[in-house]
Order: sequence, then C-alpha cells, then structure tokens
Amino acid sequence: MVAVFATACTAGAEPSDAGALDAGACMDGLSVAIGVPGEPTGLEFAPLASGGDIDLESFGQGGTHANLAVRTIGFGKQAFVDVTLENLATGKTVHTVPSSRPQLLLCRDAANCVCDLLPLNVMTGGLAECAEKDGLMIRVTAKVHNEAGLMAEASHDGVLRKAYKGTCPAAP
Repeated sequence: MVAVFATACTAGAEPSDAGALDAGACMDGLSVAIGVPGEPTGLEFAPLASGGDIDLESFGQGGTHANLAVRTIGFGKQAFVDVTLENLATGKTVHTVPSSRPQLLLCRDAANCVCDLLPLNVMTGGLAECAEKDGLMIRVTAKVHNEAGLMAEASHDGVLRKAYKGTCPAAP
C-alpha cells in the first residue's frame, strides 16, 4: 500500500547547486519503499518481500531492534523519515523518535532521484515480550516528508527473526 501526497511543490525547480540532489530536481514519481539492509556489506537496499524476514538485532546497550531500510524516490538528499512497527496479533505499536532535522540520505542513483536510509534500527521494546518476538508478524509503515512539503508513505508486512546469539537481553 502506498499513498502519495504532494503539497507546496514548484514545477521545474532547479537544483540549489550543480552537484546537489534536491527536491526541486526530483518532482516526478514520489514514492517510498520498505526494505532491509542487503548483502554483502549491509549497506545495500533489498526490498522486503511480502511476509519476508526482518532481522532482530541486539546491541551493547541491550534491548532488541528491527534492522530495516527505507528507500525514497523523489525527495532529494534529505528527508524526515518516521517508522512505525505494529504487532499484527495485538495491535501494539512502537515508533521511531521524530527527528527535529531532516536526515541525510544515501543517494547512489541521483539521476533517478533514488535515495536510501540504511541501516535503520528501530527499537522493538513494547511490541511484544522478548521471547515472543522471534517469528512475530509485524507491519512496517514509513512516512517520509521533506522541507519542500513533499510527502509519501508505504506499509509492508514482515516477520521478525532473531539474528543475535544467545537469549533475550536481560531487563534492566
């Protein structure tokens, strides 16, 4: 499911400098895609297949995180990216912390206005008990907007899969 909203757009806008990719240069075909970091480095965008696996990671600080990627098309090199995870069995949700500034995106295909935010680690505390997360069906929703007022969102279902060694991290 993809919804696209365009507000405050200026047709035919020129990039702010010759080498920059900005929203004015990318007015056609706004979209957002949900993915996961791909091989070999984890810095490639791999589209999330319907019901596909989403690695569940644990880091030194404790807790568990869904390891995701978001692809933007038409937003330029910076955008606000907000992600929500929904437990499809209970309806519980968790959200990324809204950013106060746009995030810098990795733009490897600037000619087509394609940029990625990856890896994007989303905390999963509160989504389900740790022992219940491996195999948990979730819905990932990414809402993207930029300072030019361009907006789009996408949702995709996937399954959390434990990718860390050991048992659930201890609660504080």
